[in-house]
Formats: sequence, C-alpha cells, structure tokens
Amino acid sequence: MSACQTEIIYQNDDFVFTRCIDCCRMGLMFKQAMISFDELNFDAFRRYLERMDFEIEKYPFFDGLDRVVIETYHPDVQFTLLEEEFYRLKANVIEAHAQLQLIELIRKM
Repeated sequence: MSACQTEIIYQNDDFVFTRCIDCCRMGLMFKQAMISFDELNFDAFRRYLERMDFEIEKYPFFDGLDRVVIETYHPDVQFTLLEEEFYRLKANVIEAHAQLQLIELIRKM
C-alpha cells in the first residue's frame, strides 16, 4: 500500500481505516498493527469480528490475563487482544464499514 493514494474512511483514537483511491485496497491500522484487505476480505473480517464474543472466545494467557485471539489471512499471524481492546477494535471495524457504505451511497448519487 505504500504507493497508494489513500483516503481516510474512518479514524478514531488509535484506529485508522483507509482505502486507496486507485486500487481500492483497504488498510486497517489498530495501535501498532496494520492489515490490508481487498473489499471482499475486509467484509469477511468484519463479519468474523461481529460473530465473536469475548466471553466465549477468550483464553487465559501465561501472564494470567484473558485475551481473545484474532485470526488473520496469514496462518502465521494472529493478534491477541484484551477485552477492552477487542471491543474497541470490533466497534471501530463496524463503524468503518458503515462509513464505507455511506461514502459509496453518496458517490452513487
């Protein structure tokens, strides 16, 4: 995505969601992590997060804290999030999707 001309679709605290004007590749940055998606995979990731519930998915980690493991599209890369982090990411992804839909609706007018 380094050569892309990105537009910020949604930004909130430590979350930024962008899309390239030319190739439509999407970038999700949460804290220090960044994931890029095509439209289909972003929508699948959003649906995956929407189905997840921290209480059901949590695992106790070696430090005694419960975390949820977020799978990515690369088998060797996962994210582990504390409860507050998980729900912030989930809410931000849902809001970014809503903003993306709103932008698309406006552009079609």
